[in-house]
Amino acid sequence: MPVLLAILGMLGAAAFWYYRLRDVGHVAGEVIDAAQRARGTYRRKQFRKKAESSAIEAVDDPAAAAVAMLIGLASERGDLSLAAEEAIKAEMQHVMGLPNIMETFTFAEWVAGHATDPNTLSLKFSKLWVAALEDAQRADIYDMAKRVTEADGEPTASQIGALRALRDRLGLTRT
Repeated sequence: MPVLLAILGMLGAAAFWYYRLRDVGHVAGEVIDAAQRARGTYRRKQFRKKAESSAIEAVDDPAAAAVAMLIGLASERGDLSLAAEEAIKAEMQHVMGLPNIMETFTFAEWVAGHATDPNTLSLKFSKLWVAALEDAQRADIYDMAKRVTEADGEPTASQIGALRALRDRLGLTRT
């Protein structure tokens, strides 16, 4: 009989510790799940913040910024005309010497679509241009902008104002 009681006592103790450890495992699993949910929430928030931030802020290439500016200026008349698009692509090829014209143009068109007007673009990109480009290269941006605004005829008053602001923000002397 004492052997039977010892066996029952050991089985009882084993069952007790089995259920205790199982409960501890469940609690640990719930803690891990909560930590993973918190981590996922944090990552989604960071991604959402990055995705919602302005596409303009994501541009770090002076050439792409210049193309976006040209598209913004040409779009001041309404939708981008075929003549203006061809003028921009010609500037990209001949003046900038960009290898991926279509890729850069498509990206710049997307960026320009996030701006309310070309003045927003010139304001946001002026620091990039001044820091990364020499005076002659900044003058090229202004000259390209001037030619693109003339692609559809005489520049509008808003285009002329945007050109003046661009010239000032590029740090070019008045001529």
